[in-house]
Amino acid sequence: HEPLLILEGPEQGGIRLRCLSERPFSDVQLLWTDGKGENLTGIPAPTDTGSAGSSLLLRPGSGNA
Repeated sequence: HEPLLILEGPEQGGIRLRCLSERPFSDVQLLWTDGKGENLTGIPAPTDTGSAGSSLLLRPGSGNA
């Protein structure tokens, strides 16, 4: 049940990252952090199968290097 990290590519001047899990959405706690350990806000994205997912848009110069 390892999460799957996907680099989706360029979007709105940044890069979209997505994390998917085979576990049910209610069983997963996902926390995005930057290189300094600061929390970042992701967008919850449950799939059609009820498994968990989240995405994050990283933009240049936002401290997310």
